[in-house]
Amino acid sequence: MLRGLYSATTALDASMQKQEAVAQNLANASVPGYRKRNLTFESFDRVLNDNRVDTGDIVGTSQSKEYFDFTPGAVQITGNPLDLALQGDGFFVLQGPNGPLYTRNGTFRATPQGNIVSRGGGYPLLGPLGGIQIPPGALDLSISVDGVITADGANVGQVRRVRFQDTSQLQAAGPTLFKASLGQGLPGVQESTEGILQGARESSNVNPAQAMVDMVLGTRYFEASQRVLRAIAESIQLNTRPQT
Repeated sequence: MLRGLYSATTALDASMQKQEAVAQNLANASVPGYRKRNLTFESFDRVLNDNRVDTGDIVGTSQSKEYFDFTPGAVQITGNPLDLALQGDGFFVLQGPNGPLYTRNGTFRATPQGNIVSRGGGYPLLGPLGGIQIPPGALDLSISVDGVITADGANVGQVRRVRFQDTSQLQAAGPTLFKASLGQGLPGVQESTEGILQGARESSNVNPAQAMVDMVLGTRYFEASQRVLRAIAESIQLNTRPQT
């Protein structure tokens, strides 16, 4: 009976973790470049076995992995010259406080000093040789499909694009930001020549309708686990009641 109690408790915890991920996806469904967060679960004894731990008589479920769905989102035309959409599965590169950050969020702005930075966080957009700067007050800004930036007819830089052969290396560093965890033997970041569409941005790849369905299902799983837990608790009370 205690085995069942443990299984029901871990099922409740798994349902809550899943609901948290779905809620995060819904909250960011309108954020450009956001990538859907997913969780996978395995039986608890299998997780412990993978870690070479003696499981004994342990049962239940546990989160085994968190991963992101990097399926491209729909492209929205905005007409803003500093809104950029990548064609393909690459990433823009930003200069973060502790190293490069990677994003599909192509909504940028120019600072008064002429630096091109991300709208969220103000991280500088990088080119092959570092940050990109346009002349303050430039009237005509053009970014070609290969990332070359011209301001009032003068070449001022190029947008760097990279790709990862294994996107599981990427770890979340913000709602639309990722950092690379390049372990030994893993393929590293690769330069990319994917095209850029100026005056457009890539939307989130979250389907709000499907996310709502997932939330309803998660609620049903939670309620079912809760009922099981209540039934086991009542059975324990009956079995431990003093006999008259």
